[in-house]
Parts: sequence; C-alpha cells; structure tokens
Amino acid sequence: MWGAALALACAAALTACGPDGGDADAAGAASDAPTSPAATPTGTGTPAEPAPSSPPPVSAAPPASAKPGGIARCETDGLALSLVANGQEMNSKYFDLRLTNTGSEPCDLLGHPGVSLLDAGGKRVGEPATRSQDGTGDGGAVRLRPGQAAHATVKTAGEGVTDGRCWPEAATLLVYPPGSRQTVTTDDLAGLKVCGDSFQVGPVGDRAP
Repeated sequence: MWGAALALACAAALTACGPDGGDADAAGAASDAPTSPAATPTGTGTPAEPAPSSPPPVSAAPPASAKPGGIARCETDGLALSLVANGQEMNSKYFDLRLTNTGSEPCDLLGHPGVSLLDAGGKRVGEPATRSQDGTGDGGAVRLRPGQAAHATVKTAGEGVTDGRCWPEAATLLVYPPGSRQTVTTDDLAGLKVCGDSFQVGPVGDRAP
C-alpha cells in the first residue's frame, strides 16, 4: 500500500518537472548563444562623379597680318610685247625683246622670259629659246613705272654662216614674262629667223642693249 502511493507521487513530480525544465534549457541556450553584431549597411548608390572642369578659355585668333607693302610682279594683262631688230655681230643676229608696262602702277620683272615661235596654225616652230647671259640684264629685278619697258636680248646665228640651215618661217612670237604662267604675243617678228638651231634669250634689263 505504502509502495503504491510513493510511486504515484514520483510520477506526478516527474510530469510537472519535465516541460518546465525543457523550456528553461531552451531559454538558457538562447541566452547563452552569441549575438551577431548588427550588419553595417552597405551603400548601393554609385558615388557622384566630379563636375567636369571648364575648358581653358580660347583666345581669339589674331587678325591676319596685312600683306607687306611692296611692288607687285608685272602680270600679262598689264604688259605689251614687241621685238626690234638690233643688228648683227660676230656671225650672230640680235633682237631687243621689250615688255612694256601698260598698267597704272609700277611693277617688277626678274629673270629670263620664256620665248617660243609659232607658225600660222599655232604650232610651235623648232624649240623654245635657251637661256643666255646676253644683254644688259644682270639677273636683278627690273622695276617698271607705267610706260617703261624691260629689255631682253634674243640671239640667233646669221643665215649666211649656217649654209641656209634655218627653221621654217614663224608667224608669232610667244613670250612668258619672268615668273608668269600666262603669255603675251606679237605677230611682228622684225625679220627674226632662227638659223643653225641657235635660239637664245638673256635676262631682262632696264635698258636696251
């Protein structure tokens, strides 16, 4: 009788203690667990880009400098061409090629003109004149006031000393003034006939030879 009562008392005590002990253990375990530090929020936005620096100020381009003052080169629209026979000497015949300033302003010529002969159909006769140092030109610039002429010496061999070996008769004298790509012409050849395949022109000078 006594043994049965004791057994019942123990069973009741165990029933009351079991759940409470489990809750306590669980609470203790939870309180003993290390707590994680609070996470530091991480920024998700991109950092602002610095404002672009202003470009350096651009200075205004300097005004174009004025063309230095000076005398212009003589152009073909202000030149007249003529040819004058200038005699014969040492088996050679000489002619004075003249380029006259017909403009209203002074102009300069410098160097050798280019000289060719043309037939009546406009085809070249023979070869262009080669350069020589004949005449009064020394290679320097010749300044022409309105109405003044520059002179260049044209030379060929005399017909009598070449056994008559001469180029066909030309109809036009065509001249490139020094430094120009344009031409002036004249149909008055003053009896010029190139013989012995000798056809030369000197530099322009300020006076006739």
